[in-house]
Amino acid sequence: MHLKRYTVASIAMIAAIGIYIHQMVTKEEYAIDLMGVHVTLPIAVWVMIPMILLFLASFFHMLYYGLKAYLRKKRVTKDIEKLADALYWDVLKAPRKHHYYDKRVRPVGVVLDGGCDDFTKIDKKQCHPHIRDAVDIITAIKHGEVVDLGKLKLDKSNPYVIRNTINYLRQEPNRAEEILRRSESHDPEVVREATRIFVETASDQQLEKYIDFIDRDVLFHLLDTLDNRDEKNRVSLPTIEKIVTNIGVNDCDYMILSKKLLKHYTPHELLAFFEKLVGEDEKAFKGYIFTLIEFEMLDKAQELLQDTQRGEYLDFKAYLDLRKNGKHYPIDLLLKQC
Repeated sequence: MHLKRYTVASIAMIAAIGIYIHQMVTKEEYAIDLMGVHVTLPIAVWVMIPMILLFLASFFHMLYYGLKAYLRKKRVTKDIEKLADALYWDVLKAPRKHHYYDKRVRPVGVVLDGGCDDFTKIDKKQCHPHIRDAVDIITAIKHGEVVDLGKLKLDKSNPYVIRNTINYLRQEPNRAEEILRRSESHDPEVVREATRIFVETASDQQLEKYIDFIDRDVLFHLLDTLDNRDEKNRVSLPTIEKIVTNIGVNDCDYMILSKKLLKHYTPHELLAFFEKLVGEDEKAFKGYIFTLIEFEMLDKAQELLQDTQRGEYLDFKAYLDLRKNGKHYPIDLLLKQC
């Protein structure tokens, strides 16, 4: 309600009626005793008094409910801003608690405060500007861009912090060692990706320095990227041996290791490598036999297998029997068990 307009209109109407009665109807006065007080007023004024009382009553009635509506609207407005802020943090995968005043808004706010999954497909044109900023950040990160997230103070385990840091590493691979040096400040997934990038170009000395960061998958990734190295930067077999020993691989892994090393090292180097490994870990025996077969040293492989138990290494024994009978099956058949 527009109280100012209502007040002006009411005063004008009351005055008009009072003037009309006084000028056109009667100018007489009327007396009345109120609580022992004798009051004499023109009849026009007595007519105006109830109207004035009605005006005051209606005025304060409208003032009360108008103020109440205003406060409710203000609370709803604040709650809407809180909802926008809740959604902003939810999109960033860092939900935060808010206190909502309006009982109609509270159920929505509770859901948002608890965290939702995916808002990347919403129409940004219909978004609150605060929420649009968060969606823009996520879109950029998912497209491989690097975004400054420092001002948001997100936790290092936040998925977008992790993805953003990985984007940074892929754009600046030379920074991978910095991540490893400060590994405690980063999420394990970031450290793992930094290790994968680092081993692609790391020297023997660097690989040994950060050997505890290298697991089975990172080792095989290192071997898969050996083609990208020149002879000068080739990883030595003693370094690979140290990594393998530190990881503790199984017999299948030794076979895969042999397969990945074959085209990068000479037969003499590889056979010496596996002979040493067999002396340290009997699980390397399969890898050794696999290497012998790859180099067509079938007699040597047969000789070593004869010294094993009857029920052991049946796959290799069967393969060698087929080879002796002129059946040339690909050696990769032996890897199917892995």
